[in-house]
Amino acid sequence: MRKGISVPSIPIYVATVCLLLATVFPVWATPADQSHQPLILDSGSTYLAGSHWQYFKTEQLSVEEASKQLNSLNDQSLWQQSIDEYPNLGVGDAGYWFTMQVQASDTSDWFLRNRYSLLDTVALFQCPEGVRDASQCHVSRGGDRIPYTERAINHPNLILPLDLTPGATYDLYLYVTTEGTYQLPMEFVDQATLNTQLINNGVFRGAYYAVMLAMALYNLVLFFAVRDRLYLYYTAFVCSFLFFHMNFEGSAFGYFWPDKPELNAFMVPLSFAISQFFFALFLPQLLILKNYCPKAAMVYRVYIPVTLGFAILSMAAPYQTAVSIQNYVNSLLAVYTLIAGIRAWTQGHKPAKYFTFAWLAFMVGVISANMSTLGVIPGTPLILYGYQIGSVFDVILISLAMGARINMLREAQQEDQRRLSDSQSQAIRYLKQYEDLYQNSISARFQLNSRGEITDCNPAFASALGFSSVEEVVKAKSHFDQFVESPHASIELWEALSSNARITGYELILMPRRGKAVNAILTMRQEASEHGYQWVGSFLDVTEKYDQENALRKLEDNRNQSLQQLVMGVSHEMNTPLGNIRLATTHIKGRVDDNEIPVDDELKTAIHQVTDNISRLAELNQLIQSSMGASSSQYAENIYLRAWLGDWKQRAQHQYRHLELEVISYPDTALWRGYTNLLEQILNQVTENAVVHNPEKYEQQTLYVRVSASVDNGVLDIEFQDNGRGISADHREKIFLPFFTTRRSEATKKGLGLYEVRNLVTNIMKGSIISQESSQGFTLSIRLPEAVKDDEDENQPDSLVSW
Repeated sequence: MRKGISVPSIPIYVATVCLLLATVFPVWATPADQSHQPLILDSGSTYLAGSHWQYFKTEQLSVEEASKQLNSLNDQSLWQQSIDEYPNLGVGDAGYWFTMQVQASDTSDWFLRNRYSLLDTVALFQCPEGVRDASQCHVSRGGDRIPYTERAINHPNLILPLDLTPGATYDLYLYVTTEGTYQLPMEFVDQATLNTQLINNGVFRGAYYAVMLAMALYNLVLFFAVRDRLYLYYTAFVCSFLFFHMNFEGSAFGYFWPDKPELNAFMVPLSFAISQFFFALFLPQLLILKNYCPKAAMVYRVYIPVTLGFAILSMAAPYQTAVSIQNYVNSLLAVYTLIAGIRAWTQGHKPAKYFTFAWLAFMVGVISANMSTLGVIPGTPLILYGYQIGSVFDVILISLAMGARINMLREAQQEDQRRLSDSQSQAIRYLKQYEDLYQNSISARFQLNSRGEITDCNPAFASALGFSSVEEVVKAKSHFDQFVESPHASIELWEALSSNARITGYELILMPRRGKAVNAILTMRQEASEHGYQWVGSFLDVTEKYDQENALRKLEDNRNQSLQQLVMGVSHEMNTPLGNIRLATTHIKGRVDDNEIPVDDELKTAIHQVTDNISRLAELNQLIQSSMGASSSQYAENIYLRAWLGDWKQRAQHQYRHLELEVISYPDTALWRGYTNLLEQILNQVTENAVVHNPEKYEQQTLYVRVSASVDNGVLDIEFQDNGRGISADHREKIFLPFFTTRRSEATKKGLGLYEVRNLVTNIMKGSIISQESSQGFTLSIRLPEAVKDDEDENQPDSLVSW
């Protein structure tokens, strides 16, 4: 069975310490005095029985077994005299016999009342003086192991009637056994006094139940009003604590299961665990521990499953084990809860102040009630009902704390509404500013629905597309594709949008209703709308800038063409004098060599140098002519890159037999349109440079050249790389300058090779070329755009593809 949780509280608090002391050091007793006098009972008075008892310890017995053992209670040496008005023998697993003599002075009805309800079995044998035969004694019994309906007095406390004849002396033998605490705050009361006590106790209990139920109902209504789970948790906590209190004082036994005393074996620790479960849910939210005391929040988060374990333990483990574990754990938690409340209070959480006072009031009530039970302080009504009074204050003050929380939340909500209002006002100002910027922006802004129809725009957009106003654009409900240059361009635009849902910096030509074409840099993105989605975007009109760049490009082309014509003219005019000089020097050199003209050695050497330099000058003049005229008579053609590079590799490998040459192309089916003769001239020149500048590796057949090429959107990217000696950082900036070479004696073009390559790439093929830094060898990156068809190309067999 169960009996006697040590203190009637949510956690067992500091009072458990007092109980443990009482457990370890039981009530002081002395050997019984053989010549004790009977207790004389006068009506109108109440008599504490504690110091009048003699007792001794025996085994646990049933009422029937105790009746049989009564006959053998004649050894006076076994008895000890109690000296405490409120005997407390601690926790044990045995039974105790108590005995004393009483004598009534009048005909009043007398009762023996024990204010502690959690005793398993109690049997009172009222025997005539000197008689120990149970059959000759008046027997009364009670306790939690006895059905409630067998009690003589319908009350949670144990009240046993006495059948006393005035003037006669009676021996009282009281047998008590329990698995809980042996607390015996007993007193003798007459009928009138008992009635008054029961009425007062009933009023107090009714008021207590009413307050607790009212607070539970009040918070339940608040829960339905504000939908805050905190109030639901608190309602459950108040109800579960009230249920625990009813089990502790014994009234739940009489109200709910009077004929099933076996349920009392676990209902007290089980109801205690349930109240702790809801307390652990409720407290962290009331004190907002996750903000003010995160460690305490974690403790209560762990404590929630612990309380569920306590509930299981109360039904599976022995009563003493379940109660003891809960006592120790909750005593520590009670102190920790007080510390957490004070911490939240000191950090400015207003509800924590009310909770701290409530918790202190409850702990004071619990401690005073336990100290009174232990006989440390007098058992006044205020003290006896200390923990009930403390729990009422606790519930009321916590309700005030929750009210303060409502006020705090209301103030926070008002502050949030004020901030929201300020933010809305500021947002409206920003929106007006944005609207002003939108309407007066130089960029053309617009919105399209999911079908691509123009639904909104700013004045810049309307003006760019030839409309007089925004209203005219919206009213026309024009599709955006109507203003795109061509159907092909429109398809490419929507394909780009469908793949990424946005584009940025997209170049597009728009055709307005009137006026010339608009070169636009377009930005668009998809965003959600009430009808699904829409497109928002803007574009910048760069037509003027584009025209300026075209004009500059034409001017540069004209200048380059004029310079080319000038150089070609000068070079052509130099042919005749160079030819005459070369003829004359060759003739003189021949006669000198044949000794037809006698000259000394110095003059002969000078004639040879003039002849050689004139030859080099003629070759240089021819190189200039070929370089400047490279773009003449060039026609673009379509080639399959992989096949064309394979053919070029064979030709280059045939010319440079000691060279290891690798060609890579991607993708395999890449098609490119461009000036293939110029491309071959470029590759030949950079390959020749690799051979000329690395003669040792070439002769040793260790010179390696790799040409990687790829085509993306019509643009050909070529990377040329060798494993030669490379070039220094200082020389890298000079390699494209005319007449720059580090191997002048071996160079066939005297420093004009890479200059010619850059001229072909940038001026003629409109590409780009850079020399990249490399850890080994020499690396060039060349980018060549696709050649644009012109009128001259139309006469070429465009349908033929070069393999």
